[in-house]
Amino acid sequence: MRKLKCILPLLLSVGILQAAIPFTGKWKMNHQKSKYTKGNAPKDETMDVSDQGEVLHVTISGTNEDGTPISITYVVPVGGGSGQMERNGAYNGVTSNRVNDRTRDTTYTKDGRQAAAEHMVVDTGGDTMTLAIRGTDSEGNPVDGVLVFDRE
Repeated sequence: MRKLKCILPLLLSVGILQAAIPFTGKWKMNHQKSKYTKGNAPKDETMDVSDQGEVLHVTISGTNEDGTPISITYVVPVGGGSGQMERNGAYNGVTSNRVNDRTRDTTYTKDGRQAAAEHMVVDTGGDTMTLAIRGTDSEGNPVDGVLVFDRE
C-alpha cells in the first residue's frame, strides 16, 4: 500500500508530462506544404511551445502575407482549459483542449466571441505538426487552411 501511495502520484505526473511532450519545442512553418482555401497563409511563422509545469507557454511569431508582423504569446493549462493571452491584438481569450497525447484543439476569442479555431496534430515521429485553422484573421477576414510545421 505504501508503494502504491508513492507510485500513483509519479504515474499521474508522467502522464501529464507525456501529454505535453509532442507539442513542446520550436516549430517552423513549411510554406510549400501549407495551403489556405480562404484568406492568405502567413509568409513565414515560427511557433515555440514550452512546458512550464502545469501550463504550456506558446509564442508565435512571423510575417503575414502583406508584411505585417505576427506576434502572439499565451499560456494554457497542459490538460486543457482556459488560458491567458499575454500578447496579441487580434484576440483577447484562448482556450485549449487536449484531445489525446498528439492532438490539441485551441479556440481564440475576441470580446467573448469565437474568432478562430485550430486543430493541431503532431505525427507519430514527432517531427511534423499539422494545424488546421478556421475563423477570422486580425482584420476580421475569413481564413480556412492548413499549416504544416517542421520541428527545428
